[in-house]
Amino acid sequence: MLRKATCVCALAIGLCTGTALADMFTFTIDNVGVQPLTPVFVVSHDGTFDIFDSGAAATPEFVAIAEGGDTGPMELLAMGAGGVLDYDVGDFIIPGESSVVTIMADPAHPYLSFASMLPVTNDAFIGLALDDDALDLYRLGPPQYYDFTLSYLDVWDAGSELNTELAEDVPGLGGAGSPDEGGGVTRPHPGILGVGDVGPEFDFFGHDVAHIVVIPEPGMQSLLLVAGVLLLRRR
Repeated sequence: MLRKATCVCALAIGLCTGTALADMFTFTIDNVGVQPLTPVFVVSHDGTFDIFDSGAAATPEFVAIAEGGDTGPMELLAMGAGGVLDYDVGDFIIPGESSVVTIMADPAHPYLSFASMLPVTNDAFIGLALDDDALDLYRLGPPQYYDFTLSYLDVWDAGSELNTELAEDVPGLGGAGSPDEGGGVTRPHPGILGVGDVGPEFDFFGHDVAHIVVIPEPGMQSLLLVAGVLLLRRR
């Protein structure tokens, strides 16, 4: 909450200094698949920030998300990154449920990236990043609306952990992780291969996984401006 309140003050200060105001976007993720989804990490940023790169080894901050759904290290990284405007984290989502977060962006920080783990795997996740289909919220000028579905072909393998599918390794089955695979981030993930303890009911191969909707909130600049001015007056 402190981070959001600080951003509101910054928006009001931005008007006084002539800098661009940010727009508020609602990011909704519906779990339409057979696996749960860990809390989604959503970030707005410029061209200097990235959460993962296709073909490259996952960073320690991203490994925490891809192997255990832990967004904490990535939040700390985003908090100190100059190229980040805002970030937020959703809720754990069981199949059939959804999670909603709000995120601010502006033309100087137009990209929206996100990531969420499929926890009944070793290191499978869904997500978009800077060079891997990150959403450009200002691609046509004004704030843009997105509505799309991610299928099994959009599920990534972080390449950071062997796909043993053993209960002792898989977080969704109470495991603590398996040996380092030493590979890079690749897509698509092969799905559940039946080589360990993960049952076929968790095999996402051939299924849709998540439905994403990103909506710019009309008039949010004005509302944030008023809130920011009130906060400044109270100070």
